[in-house]
Amino acid sequence: MRARIVTFYSYKGGTGRTMALANAAWILASRGKRVLVVDWDLEAPGLHRYFHPFLPDSELRSSPGIMDMVWEFATAATDPAIPDEPDWHKRLAAIQPYAVSVEHDFLEPGSIDLVPAGRQDHLYSTLVSTFDWNNFYERLGGGGFIEALKGSMREHYDYVLIDSRTGLSDTAGICTVQLPDILVNCFTLSNQAIDGAEAVAASVHRQRAGNQLRMFPVPMRVDDGEAERLEQGRRYAQAKFGRYLSHVSDPDAYWGAVEVPYQPSYAYEELLATVRDEPLRPASMLASSERLVAYLSDREVTQVRPLEDQERRGLLRQFMRHVPLEPAAPAPSDPERPGRRVFITYAYDSPDHFEAVRELWFLLRAHGIDARLDLPPGQRQEDWPRWQREQLLGA
Repeated sequence: MRARIVTFYSYKGGTGRTMALANAAWILASRGKRVLVVDWDLEAPGLHRYFHPFLPDSELRSSPGIMDMVWEFATAATDPAIPDEPDWHKRLAAIQPYAVSVEHDFLEPGSIDLVPAGRQDHLYSTLVSTFDWNNFYERLGGGGFIEALKGSMREHYDYVLIDSRTGLSDTAGICTVQLPDILVNCFTLSNQAIDGAEAVAASVHRQRAGNQLRMFPVPMRVDDGEAERLEQGRRYAQAKFGRYLSHVSDPDAYWGAVEVPYQPSYAYEELLATVRDEPLRPASMLASSERLVAYLSDREVTQVRPLEDQERRGLLRQFMRHVPLEPAAPAPSDPERPGRRVFITYAYDSPDHFEAVRELWFLLRAHGIDARLDLPPGQRQEDWPRWQREQLLGA
């Protein structure tokens, strides 16, 4: 099968785009696919945080990436001693030297390699802010370099998942127009977010006319707290994006399948749903990720290969920051209380409390306890008092 290059894009930030990409990568790798994930969100790189327990250089202090690659090409392209041959740049476009392996045993030959945005040292922000993308394309032949990079990605992987920066920019254009076979267009269900995402979709559609690109619009952070407004947002999004789904046989089923739910517990840490969520829970973040992957893979992959419960809890503990990795002694069982729920509230204006509560929440979840966090003021809906009371009564 020809390798598929998939860009995850969002017009506005805060959609959960990067987490959706990371979950998709794990699901594909768990079923034996060779996956490359590329952090092209150069101004705010963060894809690596979803894999930090599995990376030898978890903060990427010494791991070069996209910025290092394009700077090396730009430097070579302006060198008077540049080789007089048409394919000289292909050597610099080889992706393998920049790929960092995620150290986890997937079903053979499954794997995840990460290409970072760039080495996260004191020079990184300068490299990003001073790079001239117009010069890269117009004078240095950067378009040919990107095509060579694209070919190198296809050569070594089954799926390439690219995390694009938000908004409108030169680098977003590379990720949405030149590179992908598939564009996952992520948006929340506000009118502004829908309009912005659709405007980008229309622009990409015009620029890729005659060069097939499949687009999957995906509503993110879907909160069912206000049913009427939710339905209005759904109808508006479906009307706006309907013309981009001609490749989908049943658009109604598609819209019902790919929505990503809003779950407050994921707001506190970069955590994979493939690790946190148990399988076969239709309303979970994991299940929504599986349904999206089914569309991206033409149903070749429809479910994650489940982790054993002990392994899943061990991985969950590895995601915790500042918490010992040794398992705590198991709590004594109580036949009168088959399920245990803990509800945690705290002083929201205290950073110290926030850190302590987050670690407590992860520790409880890692040991199978249904721990739930109260919502901070900025995330409360009108029915928050009733919701909080229900949580307290059930704890």
